[in-house]
Amino acid sequence: MNPAKTPSNSATILLVEDNEDLRENATLVLSLEGYNVFSARDGQDAMELLTSGQCQPDLIVSDIAMPRMDGYGFFNAVHAIPSLRVIPFIFLTARGSARDIRFGKQLGADDYLPKPFNADDFLVAVKNKLRRSAEMREHAEGELDDARRKMVQLLSHELRTPLTYVTGGFSLLAEGLEQQTLPDDMKLSMGLIHNGTQRLNRLAEQMVLYAELISGHAKLQLEQAGAPIDLEAMVKDVITLSAREHYARNIQFHLDNQLSQPVEIFTVSQLLANALYEILRNAATYCAEGSSVNVSLSAEGQEAIIVVRDQGWGIKAEDLPNIWNVMVQSERDKYEQQGAGMGLPLVKQIALVHGGNVALDSEVNVGTTVTLRLPIYRRDDGR
Repeated sequence: MNPAKTPSNSATILLVEDNEDLRENATLVLSLEGYNVFSARDGQDAMELLTSGQCQPDLIVSDIAMPRMDGYGFFNAVHAIPSLRVIPFIFLTARGSARDIRFGKQLGADDYLPKPFNADDFLVAVKNKLRRSAEMREHAEGELDDARRKMVQLLSHELRTPLTYVTGGFSLLAEGLEQQTLPDDMKLSMGLIHNGTQRLNRLAEQMVLYAELISGHAKLQLEQAGAPIDLEAMVKDVITLSAREHYARNIQFHLDNQLSQPVEIFTVSQLLANALYEILRNAATYCAEGSSVNVSLSAEGQEAIIVVRDQGWGIKAEDLPNIWNVMVQSERDKYEQQGAGMGLPLVKQIALVHGGNVALDSEVNVGTTVTLRLPIYRRDDGR
């Protein structure tokens, strides 16, 4: 059941065989080739390894005639789990008739190696399946990357361009009518159009940014155009912007800088600013007029820590597991909440791109605390 000790960069193989001698010999052969080997005595033990997360194999080699759960049952159980279906599968068995081999391949097994076998044939089969699997995965990832790039381009063009026309046209119209005395209903209509346009612009920018993050475009941008920035200066800029936007509701923003010395973060300035802006916007939006939002800066080891605390409505405990999912808002039916529930998912993805993480604690009618951790940039050793 335990993995053989091998180099950490080797492929992982799950070997399922009820014959103890054969299982140990096959494990030894694979381990000597540098593979990371997990072994199980039957399909049931193997499924426990897979479903517990202890083993994430690149290839499964399984006997057929086994107690409790045989190879065919094990194969079907593995393929019933979507995340495991792509793992290549080799049947290793004494059932070497043409009928047995045909049945195994009809199930979808990648290969069928009859017993007894010699070590060389066994290793050739393993290497071929791993190589073919890697080629197929690389091809699929390439196609996925291409699809993601096209999606980012499409969103950017088809969302931003029309909204630019609408926003620009409305601004010109509003300027032209500014000197005129307008009926109240027209003033109301102009205000609705202005607010609706701003809302659409924000949603478009969020969608494009999220697409860039999940496509890998933002990470590439960080690697190519990133630079160290002063954390305190960036935080102050975002607080100033947030205070201006929430001035009408008298939301007070307070900064507590606990840093003993200046701290730099390697980032694309606007990208990291977007993450903090989303946190502050949530904090200010979902609390009563005149509330306070407190921001603290500190450092712990190699990490800079930004903590944002509000006095807002809070989030119900049953909603907390889903807050990082796109299009999810807590108690949307109770409160009128503008937006598409993309703020926190954006924060999480931006944190991950920077090699950091984010956590949230909340209590209903008490408030919410968001903690953003980011690696500190060290000039002596780079990022």
